[in-house]
Amino acid sequence: MARVKDLWTKANPDRQSRKTRVHSARWGTGKRWAVVWTENGREVQESFTTRDAAEAYRARVEVGQVDGTWITKDKRDITLADLWEPWIASKAERSKKTVDGYRSAWKHIEPVWGNTPACEIERTTIAAWLPTLQARGQARGTGTPASAARPLGAASRRKVGIIINALMDLAVDQGIIHKNPIRSEDIPRQEKSERRYLKVHEIDALLAAAPHESARLLVLVLLMTGIRPGEAKGLKVKDLDPDRRRLAIRRDVDALGNIDTTKDGRHRDVPVGGDLLLGLEDDAENRGLEDWLLPDERGNVWTEARWRAVWSKMTAAAGIEGIDTYTLKHTAASVAIASGADVKTVQRMLGHRTAAMTLDVYGHLWDDHLDALPGAMEAHLEAERRQDRAKEDRRAERRRRRSLRAVE
Repeated sequence: MARVKDLWTKANPDRQSRKTRVHSARWGTGKRWAVVWTENGREVQESFTTRDAAEAYRARVEVGQVDGTWITKDKRDITLADLWEPWIASKAERSKKTVDGYRSAWKHIEPVWGNTPACEIERTTIAAWLPTLQARGQARGTGTPASAARPLGAASRRKVGIIINALMDLAVDQGIIHKNPIRSEDIPRQEKSERRYLKVHEIDALLAAAPHESARLLVLVLLMTGIRPGEAKGLKVKDLDPDRRRLAIRRDVDALGNIDTTKDGRHRDVPVGGDLLLGLEDDAENRGLEDWLLPDERGNVWTEARWRAVWSKMTAAAGIEGIDTYTLKHTAASVAIASGADVKTVQRMLGHRTAAMTLDVYGHLWDDHLDALPGAMEAHLEAERRQDRAKEDRRAERRRRRSLRAVE
């Protein structure tokens, strides 16, 4: 049980005196009242200025220890910064690009909440703070007035919220707090971006505008497989299996062309066939297995800067504005769905973690199949009726034959 202790007085050593307590060596120095209780087999204490505050805290300690919600003093000082290092270390197997995104989000969190004990993080405070985030490097240190600072985008704010939520989950796992105060609805929702799907004539115009075969082949692979741009640039000759008609997605490359893991750290195979497969085979002929399958025109791995320059010229020559390379991935998904691919197939092709994620992003494209559904259902039922009638006719014929044999 907890007790309140007066630090400014002590028991009177003179047993003959009527005064039971006298001034201690701390008389008039510091806070007078302390709450003392036992944690993990040893006594700990917290000091207060007034006795009322100390009594109120003593009651909290006793209730918390009884119902199992009390946070021990050795854990009450653990901050979000203390949790950050083990949390980010646990993400070592993720791609460098993903980890860099986490670190970028942490730079928003650390100055404000890094030194805050996890047990003091409140839901309402975090929910009110997230919408106020601004892009770093604008309002301070760049000469840009604070009033002109650009608000942080929804996707970046969402990542900040996800990391705070993950750190609080870690605090629960380590017994620092008993319940995560952050709720899913407190985290900014992912705004659905307007996706562009290229038409056939736009695809043909884009391919015709390719300045060389290297650029044309890269665009074709992105259009026909739906893999991510970094995954396509990271393909090596050994990743092409003509017999199985597959491309093995085993790595990614970053903006500088450095090898990285795939976004989710997983490997997968995607189908490739037709003229594209023949073109890849011809292009890979007489080259080493470790050579890049889709290099730039100089035989080097594509860097982001080099590809951006080529892509800009291609889209301008094709007369297509407002698209980036990821438009090719979206277009590949739309073509696959229009060709009859089911959600699981599209999920595997695009490298999504779950089919639910694929439906969240591209589910509306399956809506086009709804128009054909009533007719298909009627045709199915009619086929079932014909099958049932045929079965009944066969049974009737067998009964007739048995009757004839009985008469004979």
